[in-house]
Amino acid sequence: MTDAVAPESLTAALVHLGLAEPGEDVELVPLTGGVSSDIQLARTRRGPVVLKRALERLKVAADWRAPQSRIASEAAWLEYAASVVPGCCPSVLAFDAESYTMALEYLDPATHGNWKADLLAGRIDAGFAASVGDALGRIHAASAADPGLAERFDNAELFESLRVEPYLVRTAAAVPEAADALRAIAADLRATRVALVHGDVSPKNILTGERPVILDAECATWSDPAFDAAFCLTHLVLKRIHLPAHADQLVAAASAFRATYLARVDWEPVDAAAARIDRLLPALLLARVAGASPVEYLDDAERKTVRAIAVDALTGRRAIAD
Repeated sequence: MTDAVAPESLTAALVHLGLAEPGEDVELVPLTGGVSSDIQLARTRRGPVVLKRALERLKVAADWRAPQSRIASEAAWLEYAASVVPGCCPSVLAFDAESYTMALEYLDPATHGNWKADLLAGRIDAGFAASVGDALGRIHAASAADPGLAERFDNAELFESLRVEPYLVRTAAAVPEAADALRAIAADLRATRVALVHGDVSPKNILTGERPVILDAECATWSDPAFDAAFCLTHLVLKRIHLPAHADQLVAAASAFRATYLARVDWEPVDAAAARIDRLLPALLLARVAGASPVEYLDDAERKTVRAIAVDALTGRRAIAD
């Protein structure tokens, strides 16, 4: 596992960014939820801010590394997304490329819950899921119409190290019966460059409230927008298996997300986008039980169920919807 970032280093970054005074006694409170960054709430004389520093080695059991410079892409994605859908992400207050540190607006948990926590607690709102799909679709549509972003977010190597290799390539090695399908999906994902992709549209990275607030855009790259939609749907399917008492509500939430997202697709035929989402979904489901970053809340029986459903879909035996 990776070493924690020294508090004095983060305090120095705050001073460097102009968010604290030299010698100021800054209170740092670690924030949980991610595996790829050190995230702290910094209480300064000027008020609370969130400090985020990218880690070279991610906090997972597998040896999973990524360039710390990805924090620059995250800052750029947050700024771009906010210009398309105001309020859809926290404001970037400052950014320091040398220390790989970003300062973000602090959003009070009293008014901004966490979507993953809500879903796992059985608080499932199809309307909120629809609003997530709408916001994501708007960002994808705007970016697809802005060809200048392709060069600005030309992060193919980053996306390979954070998504394609750990989620698809490693899973192919771990699940031989689905290896051919997974390798083909990985090849297509590498080749499809259509819009600005967030790369981690997971409920843990979405705050609830008046509107969805999307966090953690460390994987931001110019790629296939279907990946983002499938990534989010993956988590709704996993929770459907984990929470059978709420299965109908989760199916409704997934359907609402999908419908509002596809309603925003104007960069290609809707059927083409939907087909790629459906192809990616079982691959990502399998990755979350057999890849480098297994989801933590499933028990062994649930993992076996997910694996069987995903392998059946990838090998053409049965679709996810069945």
